[in-house]
Amino acid sequence: MTIHTLFKREKNILIGMIHLSPLLSIQGYPGMHTLIDEALADLNALEKAGFDAVLIENEHDKPHTEYANQAQIASFTVVAQEICRRAIIPVGVQVMLNDWIASCAIAKAVGATFTRLDVFVDDVICEWGEINPDPEKIITYKNSIYPELFLLTDIQVKYKTMVTPRPLVESAKLALKHSSDGLIITGEATGSETPLRKIKEVRDAYPSTPLFVGAGIAPQNSIEQLSVAHGAIVGTSIKTKGRIDYEKAYQLRKCVP
Repeated sequence: MTIHTLFKREKNILIGMIHLSPLLSIQGYPGMHTLIDEALADLNALEKAGFDAVLIENEHDKPHTEYANQAQIASFTVVAQEICRRAIIPVGVQVMLNDWIASCAIAKAVGATFTRLDVFVDDVICEWGEINPDPEKIITYKNSIYPELFLLTDIQVKYKTMVTPRPLVESAKLALKHSSDGLIITGEATGSETPLRKIKEVRDAYPSTPLFVGAGIAPQNSIEQLSVAHGAIVGTSIKTKGRIDYEKAYQLRKCVP
């Protein structure tokens, strides 16, 4: 699957984040009706603003763990199914930042078309320990249940420290070697601008690879950054009190039509 096939365009692709409230079993869980209503309101705002896709994530399940528990997976699946039933744009799922098993399985079950993995080829240390991914195992599993699923992977992602530092383009090379469909570049933190030099570095090395900015896109930098990248995954800059703000999302879309 190409990015044009998936997103119906090849440039200025905007993917809006639907950050779910805490899921079942997590402190602060508001109940399934609230989870669904919030998510559908975000979906409606993003579609109305002209975004090209949405990505569902259980960002508010704290503390973060590498894999989700059964209650989280069950409630995530219910919400994702409702979103996929209503959506007129592509839907992606990302469970627990890096639960590739649940992400692939839920995507297949509900009809989502893409997923994102924060950690795919990089051994990293983060707040909840060390992650040592096995990209061959991940791809084998994905292809066994959902080979058409479009896989976006971060390289040297925000909030995580490389166990063994290496050049960014080396991580890009490894991700592409292991069948990543597109690469995501981030800065230091959510909401922080992704350095343009990092985006250009990967673009120069792999000019035809789908490349997405994973953090810090806002109206003031969107034109410059998306002149290099194919698209962006956007959350913080288009939210008010944790939910999608239609007006903010619309203003960003106007900048990169």
